[in-house]
Amino acid sequence: MIEGVPTGLRGFWSLIVTQFQGAFSDNVLKNLVVFMMIGGSLSLAEEHKIGEQVAALFSLPFILFSMAGGYLADRLSKRTVMIGVKIFEVFVMLFVLVGFITRQMGLLKCGIFLMGTHSAFFGPSKYSSLPELLPEKRLSWGNGILELGTFMAIILGTVLAGWLSQKLGQEQVGSGVVLIALAFAGLIASLGITKVPAANPGKKFRFNFIGDLIDRLKPIRGDRPLVLALAGNIYFTFLG
Repeated sequence: MIEGVPTGLRGFWSLIVTQFQGAFSDNVLKNLVVFMMIGGSLSLAEEHKIGEQVAALFSLPFILFSMAGGYLADRLSKRTVMIGVKIFEVFVMLFVLVGFITRQMGLLKCGIFLMGTHSAFFGPSKYSSLPELLPEKRLSWGNGILELGTFMAIILGTVLAGWLSQKLGQEQVGSGVVLIALAFAGLIASLGITKVPAANPGKKFRFNFIGDLIDRLKPIRGDRPLVLALAGNIYFTFLG
């Protein structure tokens, strides 16, 4: 303990800050790219198409890589995974800066896909670390704080993207520098997450992620409250 604060609780708040930064940066980048792409004289249908394209590029990695993120969360220490993901984010934002400098939309779209990959690998370690950082009686509270921070980051990131777009227009190099600074801040915050041992160091990677998903869902079939909670969460995310 330091200053009377349990190590797990200190690690939890480091996790919250790290997650907030990641979600904040995700939404700044996504919306900046959308604003840059719709800056011309486009029809409403074309603007909607661009928004949907950017959303799809960000969402696709969650389908492709979430199970791999879950594998790493079991095989390695979750803190190690999260720090590694934040290091990856620094390089992604350097790549994005090049896209802003050259105004190459292809590079910026690739950057969005890579940030979606960053979040897909971060998510499983983030959520599964909560029971290791908090006592059981505080898990609901911890999940609430985590979700509150995430949605605040989404809203504030969208607002900042609009402001930067209005101030800088098509010259978004300064925004790239800000995103790099935020990535370093997230990396520093992740160093404060409590180190915990790997949950299953001998776990084998399963390439059939669909089969792996089905196997993971089987144990909850007889738990009606858990099934309803899962269905509600999926529906809420689907609406978003």
